[in-house]
Amino acid sequence: MLPSHFAPHPALLDYVDSVFVLTCDFAATGLSPLYPFVPTHNRFLCFYLDDPVKVQKPAGAFVARARALIVGPHLAPVTLDLGRHHRAVVVNLKPAGMYRLLGIPMAELLDRDYDARLVVGREIDELLDRLHAGRTPAACNAVMQRYLLGKRGQLRPALPFDRALLHQVRASGNLPVERVAAHACLSVRQFERRAHERLGLPPKLFSRLIRFSHAYKHKEGAPQTPWLDIAHRCGYFDQMHFIRDFKFFAGFPPGRLQAADLEQSVLFRTMEDLTILL
Repeated sequence: MLPSHFAPHPALLDYVDSVFVLTCDFAATGLSPLYPFVPTHNRFLCFYLDDPVKVQKPAGAFVARARALIVGPHLAPVTLDLGRHHRAVVVNLKPAGMYRLLGIPMAELLDRDYDARLVVGREIDELLDRLHAGRTPAACNAVMQRYLLGKRGQLRPALPFDRALLHQVRASGNLPVERVAAHACLSVRQFERRAHERLGLPPKLFSRLIRFSHAYKHKEGAPQTPWLDIAHRCGYFDQMHFIRDFKFFAGFPPGRLQAADLEQSVLFRTMEDLTILL
């Protein structure tokens, strides 16, 4: 597995967190191509350059997805089948970045992913061709960032709301909503209405999702760390509080996620760079 992480061009910093390129031949590495993708506060544009990715929702069958996907906010876990040979370019957007790029109220994308071609148009085919021709992760990143730079003129304006969300991400979701709303120069009610449009989730639920996502990332990065230590580090006030939130988002208790399982996984969470913030 050869993951490569790239910081965004300075002109993209206000809506792109990072770009990562992942190449993995599962037959050669011995890693599992099945990945339990639990909800995260991140928003993704995903481009699959070799084997198609299949997605299984709870109690459903695996269904092949398009080669370019817009992944909206999710509250339900899914299982990914990444195929035999996986090569992907993934754009990790800042909290309101997808709304600014697409102009679609995020509540309409809740628990859904869309073929990017149906949303953006046939330019996606040309972008996929250029990405596929990239011989190195750096070449793929250059293609992707040039495309994103070309979208700058179409972005919806940035608002104080967007920057306020970054304070909440830095705090692992532990700031009171009233304080985050004050950062956004909004009343709590105004902040909640703005969150429906730009996040697709109520602010308190989004804060819980940030906290859970950070906890899951810590476990992937350090599988031997006890869950109790991770829960305290991420701001949960007791063990039951952590277990309830974990089961709500992951669909299973934290004890089911074993270190041995993580050692056979591609560890996507560790590639979500949460440090490149304005």
